[in-house]
Amino acid sequence: MIYSNSKPMQTKTATNIFWQYFRSVSENTENVLSVSQSNGERMERLLAASVNEPIYPAVFAMRPKYKPFDNGADQYSIFFEAVFYVFCQSEQGNQESEDMAFDQAEAISLAILQQFKLDHQTTEGVDFDYNTAHLEPVTMMTLDSTAGYEVKLKIGLVANDLFRNDNR
Repeated sequence: MIYSNSKPMQTKTATNIFWQYFRSVSENTENVLSVSQSNGERMERLLAASVNEPIYPAVFAMRPKYKPFDNGADQYSIFFEAVFYVFCQSEQGNQESEDMAFDQAEAISLAILQQFKLDHQTTEGVDFDYNTAHLEPVTMMTLDSTAGYEVKLKIGLVANDLFRNDNR
């Protein structure tokens, strides 16, 4: 498994809470070779990594938009509008190869969403409504030909330690 952005996180931020959770789920998803996060609204980190080493199947998260939430009972969450991509390598112009890459990327995308759903059902720290997910097939041409899925969703994560002034 190749891990990008794997430096220990020293600053507690909402984005870091999302990234720690998302990276853990993605790294533990079958057939994923690399997991990385954007440096803003662009995909340069993914493109740079693909030049140096094999990274596919790759999961790539954009830095999420979010909204803090206080339920009034001293319980804090962050609701994220997240976008991530799953790319698998294919041979350009080879229909069978492209279809296989789309199928593998879709299966990985759905496995990640299923884990979010399971975590929502079995833990108190994840609030995920499966109905917010939207999957769209995409292709990316760089030095590699890839096919995959863009996944958009809304997910809430508990963030008490980020917003409470005490150390409960």
